[in-house]
Amino acid sequence: MLKPLTIMAHVLLLLIVSVQAQPALENAKKLCLVGLNQPSQKFDVYLAPEKPVVISCSNEGAGFIIPKFMQFTCEEGKSIITVKINLSDGTHQQTISRDVEVANITGIYELPLLSFVSYEILQTGKGQIKSISFTNSGNESLLLSEIGFSNSTLNYEVKMNQVFTIDLNKDLQKNYYINAGTQKDVSINLYKSNGEFDHSIVKSLQRGENYLHFTELEVEVSKYVVVITDIFPNKKAPSGKITVMY
Repeated sequence: MLKPLTIMAHVLLLLIVSVQAQPALENAKKLCLVGLNQPSQKFDVYLAPEKPVVISCSNEGAGFIIPKFMQFTCEEGKSIITVKINLSDGTHQQTISRDVEVANITGIYELPLLSFVSYEILQTGKGQIKSISFTNSGNESLLLSEIGFSNSTLNYEVKMNQVFTIDLNKDLQKNYYINAGTQKDVSINLYKSNGEFDHSIVKSLQRGENYLHFTELEVEVSKYVVVITDIFPNKKAPSGKITVMY
């Protein structure tokens, strides 16, 4: 079974899209149909440094709706990927471009789409995704393993001192992240389902969005209640038990 972070979200769109990747492994053409309740497309295309990979999209269904999010899975390296999504309604053209920092672990990365579509394309109701390009700005190749679309986000922001629950037994995991105003160390405190303290992990946060890849941390596969707190100078231990609300 694939690790939780390698499982992509199912597509929640009333559409069918044909997708072709060029260039792919050994120049083989990759075709797929992505539609309602179908899993995301498996590509396994290597992104060589500074050699863009272009995914061509052709719409085969009526009533096309631009999805809220595009999600992709990368493996085998650390880099910054520039993703460009090209849209058209037959008259207006638009390119949505985002730089995505890829960590040195297998992870699902998500880009918002619908919220960035131009007013002109939204007004016609004929907007379509024409192509998607990936450019690797790093020095090592990355494996682009899966691509999918969804109307539901996988990203879930948590705050300092917020109580939230993770279940690592599930195949599909949210991408938990925390925004930090400054660089600092924090304590990720994990409690059992009954509120009993299990253990803590010290993590260094960088300024901006910090994703919490729990499957890569010192955590057994189980269900936990999590609270992220500052590390106080007196190294005060976290509470031995918390009240869990369901």
